[in-house]
Amino acid sequence: MKRKVLSIFCCVAGAACYGEERDSSLAAGVGFWGGVAVTSRWGRPFWADMHSTITRGEVAYATNSPEYDWAGKGGRYRPYLFANLGADLPTWSGDFAGGKYGLSVTVPFMIDVWEDIFERTTAPVINTAYRFGLPEVGLLRRLQTPWMGVKNFAVRFSPLKHECTHIGDELTIYRKNDTMSITRVNVSYNYFELALTLNDPDGSLRRNHSLRLGLLAVYDYKRGWYNILPQEADTSLVLPANRPVEWYVQYQYQTNTSRRNFQGIASVELRGRERYNYPFSYSGKLGDFLEQHDEVKKRLNSVEERLCTNIFVGVRYCNPKRSGYFSKIGLGVRYYNGLNPYGQFRSLPLYRQFGVALIFE
Repeated sequence: MKRKVLSIFCCVAGAACYGEERDSSLAAGVGFWGGVAVTSRWGRPFWADMHSTITRGEVAYATNSPEYDWAGKGGRYRPYLFANLGADLPTWSGDFAGGKYGLSVTVPFMIDVWEDIFERTTAPVINTAYRFGLPEVGLLRRLQTPWMGVKNFAVRFSPLKHECTHIGDELTIYRKNDTMSITRVNVSYNYFELALTLNDPDGSLRRNHSLRLGLLAVYDYKRGWYNILPQEADTSLVLPANRPVEWYVQYQYQTNTSRRNFQGIASVELRGRERYNYPFSYSGKLGDFLEQHDEVKKRLNSVEERLCTNIFVGVRYCNPKRSGYFSKIGLGVRYYNGLNPYGQFRSLPLYRQFGVALIFE
């Protein structure tokens, strides 16, 4: 009885503290209503997930191209600003079966903005993307005795997500004024996602290795990831996508938390993604190289799928007086190599991004 009273008291006290997270096992102890609007301590995105619900700001040097070089400055690389605002809005979270299992229901939402803030004339927005969907369900199984180093495994299923992307007004205007053959490609689609995680940190601040395997597929596979309007593009240049499936493998390592509450993070993602099937262009030295080596240009244009690599390494500070959202702040560096991962620019097969990011979890 004393333990139950103590559990109820801890839940009420946690709910009264602004921005703090109530422990999901305690929430389960007070029944269904105790788990409503509780933030789950497991199932969080990895740092190397390029399109996640982690809130971050990043300044990066990235591959340049006339496709988004509004001022026409050229150069192989340019500095850009990338900003991401996201959250897994908590609907319900709790433990059951004596803590063997954890269940969470969240609503994912994110806004991703790519801005050429260092262009002095207008600092145009290059691309804006939105991802949101129906509530996604996660189930965690904790093992009483670790098996080959695995302490738990989790499954997360998102039955319906939507992504829509929009290029900036400045880009659309100058493309129309210059009567370009492609002014806009409508990248907008509905998809489902399934992910399996081994060794989720589960709220622990101790040393941990995590592995995540994921698969997502577009519902309307005939239409694919994008479509066009005749007034916005030459229909003969924009061909349908061939592969409705995208897969990824993610690994994340975290160190023990130091006495001053700092923690090292290393995160890697490998993602198999289809290149969108319409023309792309380059500027700077790479563009000159492709013009002089037509066989390379033909080979790149024939690429259907490419392995994209995202590496993120940094340090995280864990606030000992808070938990839940914005209780952790991180600083890290990113290296990305693969297809351009943003909006209609995913037809660009050779894209690199070197960045420094500030992360809020």
